[in-house]
Amino acid sequence: MELSSIQHIDPVKLADFQPDLFIVSLSHETRSTNIAKSLEGISCRKVAICEPDQVKEYNYLTNQGYLQDKSFEIIELDKDGQNIDAIFKESTQEDLKIILDCTSMTQLLYYRIFNWFAENQEHNSVQLRLVYTMAAYVNEGSPPKVKKVKEFLKEKNNSRKGKRALILGLGQEPNVSEMICRIVKPDLLYLFYADPPVEKHFVEKVFVNNHSVINQTPIRNLIAYPINHGQAIYQELIDVILPLRKDYDISIIPQGPKIFSLACILLQMGYPDTALNYPVFKRAQVQDRLPCGAPVVLDILFEAED
Repeated sequence: MELSSIQHIDPVKLADFQPDLFIVSLSHETRSTNIAKSLEGISCRKVAICEPDQVKEYNYLTNQGYLQDKSFEIIELDKDGQNIDAIFKESTQEDLKIILDCTSMTQLLYYRIFNWFAENQEHNSVQLRLVYTMAAYVNEGSPPKVKKVKEFLKEKNNSRKGKRALILGLGQEPNVSEMICRIVKPDLLYLFYADPPVEKHFVEKVFVNNHSVINQTPIRNLIAYPINHGQAIYQELIDVILPLRKDYDISIIPQGPKIFSLACILLQMGYPDTALNYPVFKRAQVQDRLPCGAPVVLDILFEAED
């Protein structure tokens, strides 16, 4: 199947959708059960995914008990994701409807789910209602140090044009974006940041903690995106990369809110010559995250190729 459309949905219409399958992740974060609690009346098969090396601190056991009590089947994935078919084993409908709550999922997990849809030939279509609960602002404490920049999907990027364009999402951590630019050494730089964010503290931190990189970037290459509108983010990314693909190797490093990372992964599926990269930090950060504001809701349609 191929990605056919992406449509922003008003969060008040989240429940106006009857899925065949409801997928969530079992996580240590308080916010990870926020969508499940708002959709308790849904009648369908329910699956909670437990990822390898899952942090089992903070709210993990409470979330596990809640999901089991609400009849979620808990599926523990293996390290290479080979058993991902177990999530969809009972989904035999030709036109499949799924709610996917990716609030606490890793980038690799929701990429594997999207890729399963793309490679699947057993369905005419998959209508995916993707939901994401944003996190309340927290002070990150001492800043993480970037160890290296790692290519996310190395085998998918065969482009070698000599000049590199970097699309960098800005987070709130100080010095991270500056160190990434030192490592990558791009010939052309675009900076994406959330404005308005969920809370004003975030955008203030973004500008203060990334001032050295922002000051070196032309104003036309500094792009604000609406955090609650994934369709607009996806279109902004396409508008940037299309004029560059002929002359530049394009890399995207989607720092910042998860909705930006989701849009970047969906874009990469359609433009596989675009590389996705992520910074590797010397100190792993594990924190509980509380829900904040209305969820982001996208309808994503995968359809069989002609």
